[in-house]
Amino acid sequence: MTALLTVDDLRVRFPTRTGVIEAVRGVSFTLGRERLGIVGESGSGKSQTGRAIMGLTPSHAEVTGTLSFGGIDLLSAPPKIRRDLRGKRIAMILQDPKYSLNPVMSIGRQIVETLRRHEKIGRAEARERALDMLAAVQIRDPARVFDLYPHEVSGGMGQRAMIAMMLVAGPELLIADEPTSALDVTVQLEVLSILDKLVADRGMGLIFVSHDLRLVSSFCDRVLVMYAGRIVEEIAASDLGNAKHPYTQGLLNCMPVIGADRHPLPVLDRKPEWAL
Repeated sequence: MTALLTVDDLRVRFPTRTGVIEAVRGVSFTLGRERLGIVGESGSGKSQTGRAIMGLTPSHAEVTGTLSFGGIDLLSAPPKIRRDLRGKRIAMILQDPKYSLNPVMSIGRQIVETLRRHEKIGRAEARERALDMLAAVQIRDPARVFDLYPHEVSGGMGQRAMIAMMLVAGPELLIADEPTSALDVTVQLEVLSILDKLVADRGMGLIFVSHDLRLVSSFCDRVLVMYAGRIVEEIAASDLGNAKHPYTQGLLNCMPVIGADRHPLPVLDRKPEWAL
């Protein structure tokens, strides 16, 4: 498998008045044209890993290591190159469309703006491309939704619009940061189906960030388990139930089981050595 993205010894640190917070500590992995899941509890460094790849880490943070995408060293690349890559070849779906979409711009205008930032096309053609992309993410009556504002659509439709905006320029790598966390179960399945089809049809690489082990095990090809800023286990998604690391086993054991009498649910017994 040819590596689309190579991450080697990635570290993200945040200097504070009381010391340095190490959000990501020596993360390494490669990504081909596959679905890679990154799981872990809140604060484990999942989102910061994705933001470092995108170049969206706050300016006061210290980011070191190697991020190689298509032969480009992302950490040493000039800001213009990073801007040209972001949205065109690398895209990121953020967690909640209510906070990610611009509230004072219509959905269609935001998608068109993304497309015209990276391609020299007229407004009419950009509008048609945007409408086609809205239809591709299973939005009924895309012409109507095109003119709506983010507050006028449901969470599920807003998330579809966000996916459309991130995919309209045809990226090679898509980072989905908990794209279904704010959605109900039926809409989750629809969004995952859309992502699955688009990844398969376009041959993209996908990094799927989540805290839902059950979801990741059924959707992804490989899984990275993060704890305290580092990867503690890498395993095939189909084999997640046979994980060896006690942290992964603890997470799996904490999930409710239909028909089982588990009151109270088990509590994860953390070990200090997991964070070393």
